[in-house]
Amino acid sequence: MINIEKNRKSQARNAFFEQALREEKNKDFKKALHMYKLSLKIDINFFDSWLNSGAIYSRMGKNNKAITCYKKAASIKKDKRAYYNLAVEFFRVDKFKETEENLMESLKQDDSFFQAYLLLGYSYGKTGEHEKSEEAIKKALKINPQSKPALTALSLLYYHTNRYNLSLKYVERLLKNSPEDSVLQKLYGKLNLENGNLTESIEAFKKSAENDTTIKKLYETLEKEQTERQKQKIIVKKRFYEKKSQKTSKDWLDLSLLTFFSGEPSKAMEYLSRAQQSKMLNKSLN
Repeated sequence: MINIEKNRKSQARNAFFEQALREEKNKDFKKALHMYKLSLKIDINFFDSWLNSGAIYSRMGKNNKAITCYKKAASIKKDKRAYYNLAVEFFRVDKFKETEENLMESLKQDDSFFQAYLLLGYSYGKTGEHEKSEEAIKKALKINPQSKPALTALSLLYYHTNRYNLSLKYVERLLKNSPEDSVLQKLYGKLNLENGNLTESIEAFKKSAENDTTIKKLYETLEKEQTERQKQKIIVKKRFYEKKSQKTSKDWLDLSLLTFFSGEPSKAMEYLSRAQQSKMLNKSLN
C-alpha cells in the first residue's frame, strides 16, 4: 500500500511538472509557476521544480525570489546549474563575492564548465582582480577557443590594463570572423591610435562609420529634418574648411561634423582622426 501511494504521488507531481513545462513553452509563465508550486506541494524536495521556478522569476526580474528558489535547489542537490544560476543572479546585483563563491561550487561539479569560467572572469574584472580575471577567461578559451564573448572579454581586459599589443592581437582575430562589427572596428581604431599606427586607425574608424547602423539611422533622420537652405549652408561652410591650407585640430573637427551632416559618415571619421592627429602633434611640440 505504501508503494502504491508513493507511486500515485510521484505520478501527480510529474503530471504538474509536465504541465508546467507546456505552459512555459506557451510563454504563460504565471500558469507555469502555479503548476511548479503544485508539484512542490506534493514533493517539497523536487529539485527540477525549484530550478525552473528560479528561472521564471529571473526572467520576470524578481531577483530575490529567483535566489530563494536556486538556493533551495542547491540545498537539495549539488548541481552545477543551481550554483551557476545563483551566481548569475548575484552578479546582476553587483554581489561579486557571492558570485565567485557559487561559481567555484559550480566548477567543483564540472571543471570544464565554460560559462562558469567566463562569468568568473567578468566578476574578477569588476573587482579589479585582473590577473584572476585573465586566468579565468583563458581557462574558458581552452574549453572553447573560438568563443567570441571570451575573446572579446580578453581583448577588453588587455585594453583597459594598457596592454595594447595583446589586445590588438585578439581584436584582429575577432575581426577575421566578424569584419563588419562596428564595435570591434572602433576598438581596433583606438588600439592603432594608441600604438601610433595612424593610417590603420583612420581606416578602422572609416569602416566603423560605414557599418554603424546607429550612425546611418541618425544621418537619415537628420537628412529628413534639414531644409534645402540648411543643406546649402552646410555645403558652403564645408568647402570653406576644405580650402583652408593650414587647419587646426578645431578646423578638422568642424570639418568632420560638417562632412557628417552632408552625408559622408566614413569621410567624417577620417577628418575626426585628422583632428586627433593634429591635437597630438600640437601636444608634442609644446
